[in-house]
Amino acid sequence: MAKDNMLATNFVVELIAAALERRTVFEIVKQYLKFSYLQEEAEKKLWQWVTKRYDLTGKVPTIGQIQQQFVDDERVLEKLEEIGDVEIDENGGYELIIDSFEKFIKKMKFLEVNDKIADTYNRGDKEGAWELFVKSAEDFSKFSIQDAKFETVFGDFAERQAKRKSEDWNFRFKIPTGIDELDYRLGGESGGPETGECVLWLGDSGAGKSQCLVSVGIAAARQGFRVAHFQLEGTKEQCLNRYDAAWTGTLYQDVKLGNITAKKMEVTKRIIKKLRKTDIIVSSEETFNAKTLVDIRRELKEMEKKYGKIDVIIIDYLELLELGDGHRYTPSEERFRQAKLAKGMKMLAMEFNAVVHTATQSSNIPEEQKNDPEFVITRAQLNEDKGKCRPMDVFVTINQTRDERKEEIMRLYIDKAREYKSGDIIYICNNFAYARFYDRKRTIELNMDDGWGEFYDKDEEE
Repeated sequence: MAKDNMLATNFVVELIAAALERRTVFEIVKQYLKFSYLQEEAEKKLWQWVTKRYDLTGKVPTIGQIQQQFVDDERVLEKLEEIGDVEIDENGGYELIIDSFEKFIKKMKFLEVNDKIADTYNRGDKEGAWELFVKSAEDFSKFSIQDAKFETVFGDFAERQAKRKSEDWNFRFKIPTGIDELDYRLGGESGGPETGECVLWLGDSGAGKSQCLVSVGIAAARQGFRVAHFQLEGTKEQCLNRYDAAWTGTLYQDVKLGNITAKKMEVTKRIIKKLRKTDIIVSSEETFNAKTLVDIRRELKEMEKKYGKIDVIIIDYLELLELGDGHRYTPSEERFRQAKLAKGMKMLAMEFNAVVHTATQSSNIPEEQKNDPEFVITRAQLNEDKGKCRPMDVFVTINQTRDERKEEIMRLYIDKAREYKSGDIIYICNNFAYARFYDRKRTIELNMDDGWGEFYDKDEEE
């Protein structure tokens, strides 16, 4: 019976066969296959010679060359015969072998770190054991034995074009924010942030960042995209109340009390039926324990298993998130922590092929500046925390004077747009009571079908 820390002999045969057939597989196996993982002496002798030969020549030896080397070793020759008989399906067979090998390597790494955690705990260092556990959890979430695939502009063009034309190609696509002028500046007609991109919204305290994120989530859901909203401040109930108030056009206080009219409930049922293939999934931390990037990655995977692919990820807001790397950051290291958080969010956007929206608060701005209609917040107001702006693809600031707030007018400033023109100011309307952000030129009703528009008439009393 094979030991837990050894590969099954039949799998070793398949693994070496795949490595000898494809150089990309060979390089992965060479890096991660330890002699201690092999049960039989013939396997060890064969693999040791193959790797040394590769180091000397830069080429993967053929089965014929290996046979010549071991012409007098009957057991190695028998093993080579088994390897030569292996038939690997060109359509996914190699990938399946590597995936199985990766699972084994992860298992070995888990056993190794588990022993370290147990040893640290038994020595009385409980805090150290916990930090080691948290660090290992993050490392496991990122670990993969498969090398990055390098592509050439000319040589791989035909393959790329074929992928673009295929129906199952998971291409990047635009997801509108619901603010037409902003979406247009980010890609023209049917524009908006692109999957794989990260959007940072910056505003002063009380500027409406959370309401803006809610509005973005509703706009995406209306277009058929699935949204995951991580609420890091306040309760899940508060977040759900905010969403329900916004999408039904009901005052927040009325939603809290369940005061939605029968007429409005009839319309909501029609809307829910129309949007049955999409939804907004809310997650919040109900305890005092801060949510980490590791937590969010894990929850996103759980959401996709239950609901399907997540297209938009909303994190409200950046500073309240923790890295989960086990490091205790001092106040002087805060800027580094936030920069790493921003980078982690960008990685989430790429990993899940989704648009990530998050918000951050500006530094203290003098009242006379805030109330100057010519003044706009820029990354200069981030002070020493500018590092959190670098991984972001789009950086939008929210600006509003006291007079503009009374008139329900707001200015959005595009401080950064990686692939488009930045520096533009967009005038929009806002309605904090209904968490609505929309183009200034449009009416409150937003041209929605099935009577949805009636929900946004703030003067309507039923």
